[in-house]
Amino acid sequence: MTPRTKRIVGKSIVVTIIAIVATFALSFTARLALQMPIDWLSWVECTFIPILIGMPVGSYIFAQAETIQDTCDKLEKSYEALRETHDRLTFVTSHDPMTGLFSRGEFMARIDRKRDEGECDTLLLIDPDHFSLFNDKHGHAKGDETLVQIAKALVYLTRSGDSIGRLGGEEFGVLLRGVHKEQAMTIAENIRRHVGGLPWIKGLPDDVKVTVSIGGAEIPRGADPQDALRTAGRCLLDAKYRGRNRVSFDYEAAKLRVVIP
Repeated sequence: MTPRTKRIVGKSIVVTIIAIVATFALSFTARLALQMPIDWLSWVECTFIPILIGMPVGSYIFAQAETIQDTCDKLEKSYEALRETHDRLTFVTSHDPMTGLFSRGEFMARIDRKRDEGECDTLLLIDPDHFSLFNDKHGHAKGDETLVQIAKALVYLTRSGDSIGRLGGEEFGVLLRGVHKEQAMTIAENIRRHVGGLPWIKGLPDDVKVTVSIGGAEIPRGADPQDALRTAGRCLLDAKYRGRNRVSFDYEAAKLRVVIP
């Protein structure tokens, strides 16, 4: 006998016993009140009628209840599995698979968020210097390892409320929430120095170092985030033009015409 059947039979027996006791109490009370005799047939009726009716009915009801409970349990498990699958898909579509940072689409969506009165965010664009040459010399596997190291550095040097994304290739973006230009420049310098001082990739000579150039722009309330993105991009190019391994929050258009096609 399965546990399910045992539960059904046990509950049916309990209900039947209660029904027999109730039938005896009601029947004998009525017979005594009406001064009717209590004979053997009364005992038989009060015993077997609840059994004949109560057991089948109780078994059916409790069997249906077990079926409904099993169905609810299966639905709950299916819902949990579906929710976990949804969470995994959401993570996969919104994060870069190699670094674990936000994807470009998710990062851009966070840049477009509404800002309250007086609130200002700052956007940083971070790009490793001479990364194509690094890839060509040491291989793409080492290049990918380097990008992961930079991603970890960005997570380490920013706050939990900030957003970090891989915008494509070797370029990263950091959205510093509630941070103005002056504080953002300090954070950007810390990132630049930290990356430049990292003990880099195992298996490469100790003199192999990777540096980054950083461009930044404020995104005040009501500003177009795309304008800030363009400004930060121009500042990044300005940092590259002025020798790389530096931070720039201003750019000179005359110089940028030399490096921008």
